[in-house]
Amino acid sequence: MNQPATMAQGNSLNLTTRRAFGPFTLDCALTLELGGIIGLFGPSGCGKSTLLRIIAGLDRQSGDRMRMRGRECAALLPEARRIGLVFQDSRLFPHLTVLGNLQLAARKGRGGWQPEVLAARLGFADLLGQPAHGLSGGQRQRVALARALLAEPDLLLLDEPFSALDRRSRIHQAHVLKGLQQESGMPMIFVSHAMEEVSLLCDQLVLLAGGRVEAQGRPSEIFARTDLSLASRDDAGVMLDATLAHYDDDEQMATLLLGEQRLRVTMTHVPDECGSLQIKVAGRDVVIATAPIEHSSLSNCLVTRLLAVHEVRPGQTLLQLALGEQILLARITSRSAKRLALAPEQQIYAYIKAVSLVSEG
Repeated sequence: MNQPATMAQGNSLNLTTRRAFGPFTLDCALTLELGGIIGLFGPSGCGKSTLLRIIAGLDRQSGDRMRMRGRECAALLPEARRIGLVFQDSRLFPHLTVLGNLQLAARKGRGGWQPEVLAARLGFADLLGQPAHGLSGGQRQRVALARALLAEPDLLLLDEPFSALDRRSRIHQAHVLKGLQQESGMPMIFVSHAMEEVSLLCDQLVLLAGGRVEAQGRPSEIFARTDLSLASRDDAGVMLDATLAHYDDDEQMATLLLGEQRLRVTMTHVPDECGSLQIKVAGRDVVIATAPIEHSSLSNCLVTRLLAVHEVRPGQTLLQLALGEQILLARITSRSAKRLALAPEQQIYAYIKAVSLVSEG
């Protein structure tokens, strides 16, 4: 396949914008290095989709300031920006076939991708002859993504492009998209409120809260912090890199290595690749102790070191634990934190009740 030419990396996007929507105000000043995939992350209603529309030029106001790769863009119409946008609702041309939609987009591109190749990569090659209006929501989203890639914009904006897919399909498509981005070099900004997606996809993460930028950094750094709004969420947790050491068919249990420590996890099948894995551990699924627990059903114990203790909401405390070079979070009651008299650098035994397998590397 004739691959697209790699685009220049390290070019910046600078945006200053403000919007008022009744009691909600979006007030953001962003500086983004346009390389790889940048995530916009936060709860529903925090301003993620509005920011994408502003960057794309679909929402323009005189007070906006936007400079991309040294060019002033705030006053430009959308068609003059060479920025692609994939909406949640796909917006295909219903009177065309799937192939017709793709061919129309390919005319705008540089010829790097072929419609049939992208259809195969994204898993809908058998749909090329079907009318677009007859597709399911998940099928439409995959076609819309291929259409945007074929146009080869200078920047691609993705507004929850996998929202209509089930969890397993979302993770698979995230892997495919990551590979396509690395091959093409096309910078992307990816909006999601799913921790697994942004952890798999994004090189950098912008956390939005209440219409403002709360933090920027690598996903692993953002999710491990206890001082951000994320820490108060019920699903607060981290993604950990692990290695598959052994799989037991009879017990359907996998033994994972996290550094030199072992974790046994229920899996219905052996992962396709016996190399690196990524797992999600929620803080609520970690039980801590200051001494080993005996005579219990808890069997997965990781020896950690206490880094920080932070009360994230009344009665709830989040612990930041060092696990080798990685960070583990544990959520306990504030009453328990006081009773245990926790101190920084203290050795903590972390018992893992549940683990979610996110990726196979």
